[in-house]
Amino acid sequence: MPYRSMHEILDDLGDDLIDDFDAIAREAHEKYRAYDPSVLIEHDARAQASCTYTHMVAAADRRFVAREGVVPLEIRGLKVWLFEGAGIVVRFKKMDEDGRTRNYPTKQALAFDRQLELPGIPPKPVRLTAGYLLDPSGTELVRAQISRPEGRSVLWCGAIVPREERKAGDRIWIDVTRQSRFG
Repeated sequence: MPYRSMHEILDDLGDDLIDDFDAIAREAHEKYRAYDPSVLIEHDARAQASCTYTHMVAAADRRFVAREGVVPLEIRGLKVWLFEGAGIVVRFKKMDEDGRTRNYPTKQALAFDRQLELPGIPPKPVRLTAGYLLDPSGTELVRAQISRPEGRSVLWCGAIVPREERKAGDRIWIDVTRQSRFG
């Protein structure tokens, strides 16, 4: 499979889908934060991530259900969306600032992150993770982002620029990949 750069992959996705990913992450976080405070106070980070994930999956299903060329798939609990025209498969998750996720390492999640074949997914589409980064308190959304996992590491991570902060002619995402240090 030929290598596709971050720019090529995100250009293939297109601004409309990237906007959808941003909206899905923001709406899910807002819905979670709208819970009664007496409920929120009882949730740990794991419960928060689980509830927000459930809202992201529901939002993605609503946005993509009738969209041509988008195929929702569930592989033994791993919920993903295949964007056939872009040659990309996306899952939604809570992420750290580098675009890494923390999850129970199921066989299908490990295969997804390693860019390996999974039942029902053609072998060529690039696997991406779209999601959100929270502040250290876990209460405020810092940004929505997209990353390309490669095993336990991430090749790149792009922050989606909120609609109200965009400048005409600029990309709607910013490369926030941390550069490794030598020495």
